[in-house]
This record gives sequence, C-alpha cells and structure tokens, in this order.
Amino acid sequence: MLNLYRLKELTLFNFCYSLSSLKSLAFIIPYFLFWYLVFDNIILLAVEWLQSTQGIIFVSWITQDQELALELFVDRSASLSIYLLVSITLTPLFILIAANNQYSSDMSRGAFRFLLMRATRAEIYFSRFIAVSLLVLTCISITSLWASTQALLNEEDTLEAITMFGLQTFVLVFIYSLPFIAFMSMISSFARSAFGSLFLGMMSYAILVLISYWFKSDISQAIYLIPSGLKSYLIDINTENILISVAALFAYTLFYFVCGWHIFKRRDI
Repeated sequence: MLNLYRLKELTLFNFCYSLSSLKSLAFIIPYFLFWYLVFDNIILLAVEWLQSTQGIIFVSWITQDQELALELFVDRSASLSIYLLVSITLTPLFILIAANNQYSSDMSRGAFRFLLMRATRAEIYFSRFIAVSLLVLTCISITSLWASTQALLNEEDTLEAITMFGLQTFVLVFIYSLPFIAFMSMISSFARSAFGSLFLGMMSYAILVLISYWFKSDISQAIYLIPSGLKSYLIDINTENILISVAALFAYTLFYFVCGWHIFKRRDI
C-alpha cells in the first residue's frame, strides 16, 4: 500500500540528493557540456547547411521522406528540429547513465533496511523512479528552452510557432526517455553495483538493438522490440502517428516498470 505523504517525502529527498550526488553529476555535467558544444559551435553551421539543397536531399535520404525534411528544416525551426533529432538519437545513452544506479548500490550496502522501518518497498521503488524522472525532466526542460531561445535569436520563425514547436519537442523527448528510465529500473533491481547496472544495461540494450535490426528483414515487427523503433514516428508530421507512438511509449514504460517491480519486491534488501 502506498502512503502518498511518505512517497512525496521520499521522492523529494531522492530528487534533491540526486542534484548533488556524484552518480547524478556523472550524467548532468556531460549532458550539459554536450549541448553547450552543440548550441555554441555546431548548430548555426548545421542549420545553414540543412536548409540548403544538399542538406534537404541528405535528410530526405536519411528519413526516406522529402516532405518531412522540408517540414522540419524549412517550414519549422531548424534549430529545434536538430535538437529533436539529436535528442531522440542520444536519449538511450544519456538515460542509461542517468538512471543506472536507482537501487543497486543501496541494496548492496544494505541501506534500504533502515528505510524499510519507515516506508514500504513499493514507496521506495516508486520514489526512486519518480525522482530520476524529475531529474531527467529538469534537464530536458532546460535544454528545450535553450534550443527555443536559440531559434528565437536566429529569427527562424514567429514567437508563437517556436513556442508551440518547442513545447511539443520537450514533451516528445521526455516521454521518449520514460521507457529507458523504466528499463534501467528493471536492470538496477537485480544488479549488484552501479557499474554492474550500467554495464548490464548497455549490453542488454545493445543486444536488443542487434536482435531487432537483425530480424527486421524477416519479421518487420522485430524493430519494435525496443522503444527506439518508434523514432521515425516521433518526428513525423502526422499527428495520428505521434499519438500512437506516445501510447506505445507508455506501454513500454509500464512493461519495464512492472518487470522491475516484480524483481525488486523479491530481492533481499
């Protein structure tokens, strides 16, 4: 049974602690350093090239959709479009680093034994997941605002259009990150150390990627073995495809989250 007051207190404590802990700084510092380099040194050159004829042809070849390429880099803010594409591509890597140590270290040290005197396993499991989600939400909101500001300074579109596209980009990137947070919740529930959790998470994800792409020519649905199979739908201009993708991402999140909970509640902590 969940006590909402204890859940809130545990979540706030875990979130505040994560802002200064070494394990979270290993994600926060590289994350913002990467986006600083992108926004400060790369994005202006990338926007100029991607809006050229060669750039549109290249994106059309990558996405197999000329209409989508024109929509992203001509009709919409090019800076935000680049941010969306790069974010969706690198989200698995960033989240594997951000969420790899939700439970493993504390379980190996026996720290949860003291928490169990005042909270239930469910409250501990839920609070850690929510705290990591809040940390990721905070980071994505900052970089989304950063990308929107860059688009405004470059006068790529009207204020209203950039605001709406920036908000849509922020929501899509955050929802896309949730299945990977839940995936690492599952991995961290049975790993014995933070490094072991990170290594096991990367290896498991890499194996799933290889399997999905190896069999996609024979079984087209194999690509949906992992959330990354939905990337093309998330950047689609078709609203119906985006809504279906969002629903599928929540389904992935629920599946990984429930699997992780079943492992966590059976562990000796």
